[in-house]
Amino acid sequence: MHAIELDPGDYRGSYKLVGGRPSLDLVNTVSWPATERSHDWLDSVANLQRWLKAVGLTPAKACDLSVAIELRELLAAVLRPLAHGTTPPRGAIARFDDRIAEAAAQRRIDPATLKWRWKKPADTAASLAPVILDAADLITAGDRERLRFCPACDWLFEDQTRNGRRRWCDMADCGSRDKARRYYRRTYRRTQQ
Repeated sequence: MHAIELDPGDYRGSYKLVGGRPSLDLVNTVSWPATERSHDWLDSVANLQRWLKAVGLTPAKACDLSVAIELRELLAAVLRPLAHGTTPPRGAIARFDDRIAEAAAQRRIDPATLKWRWKKPADTAASLAPVILDAADLITAGDRERLRFCPACDWLFEDQTRNGRRRWCDMADCGSRDKARRYYRRTYRRTQQ
């Protein structure tokens, strides 16, 4: 997992595609969500365009950050509860269902290849249509048992390991910190006894 070139601004850190799916990676564009360390990687149109390209999508000529952020919040409202083993709110599912219908209208079957072909995106919503359908696929056809969250930073990921035992968003970052923290606690307890 390598960092992609998003401008961090004043934030000290990097952004990595660790989710295994574009929908999870969009939710993960907020580092350390709901904490004082929180950082929004989609804080500029340039970062949104870079993110879209990094996940293999085509940015619209004019990108609207508010559309991307609204979708990210909706996906978080649906996917985060599932990763934590609870049911998403019905209202979030209803809003998401509306977005699925809009996204599905952005693709057609290519008569030559008989595969899905996406229309050239006219706006940010159209650029993000594959992300919406990716999330819908994860919810309805994916293995939700493999939808997990990192206990250190709360980023979401699909555990694609053979044994299904992935624990962190990234072993090099959160995994190392968590192991060091546990080692310190064990060592500190021994010295206190």
